[in-house]
Amino acid sequence: MVSSTFILMFCVTVAGRVWSDGSLSECVDLIELNHFYDRQGKHVYDQVIFYERHPGNGRYHVRAWCLVEDRESLNRRPLKDEVSSLYRVDWFDNDQQVLRSIRSRLFRESWTHTDPERTDKQQLDERMRLHLVAPHKKRQLAEERIAKESFPALEIERSNLVASVDTVQVIAVHGK
Repeated sequence: MVSSTFILMFCVTVAGRVWSDGSLSECVDLIELNHFYDRQGKHVYDQVIFYERHPGNGRYHVRAWCLVEDRESLNRRPLKDEVSSLYRVDWFDNDQQVLRSIRSRLFRESWTHTDPERTDKQQLDERMRLHLVAPHKKRQLAEERIAKESFPALEIERSNLVASVDTVQVIAVHGK
């Protein structure tokens, strides 16, 4: 379990790209534009769902989702990039305070009476999801937390090493 958590975190880190302007760009296996309707057939909301395909069972599982709002600043409807033939969604992620660009070769549009994200949550716990890449500082803190939880013996060894280096530096400074 420890190694799978480490590998999963490594894959998440490698999968995304942080550009010099601070924006995040990454690819997912499928982008879905879902139109959700209540039991009476009234339109409730539109959402974009980002999926990864599970390598073991081949099923698509939700990585993340966001509501579509038709205000120009929040319009998150997928568009096809004619040059690359990829579908993409670009938006400013207010929660993470970063500009995101998500791309995929595959796109589908659905009209449902059940929420696909909630249905997926019943099959795969939300805590087990492969999330979108976090901005650098948050990602670094998460990686450090996971390393401490996964490898406590290494953390103790690292702390001892840092303490011994600090002692050598203090001796070197006072010894002059």
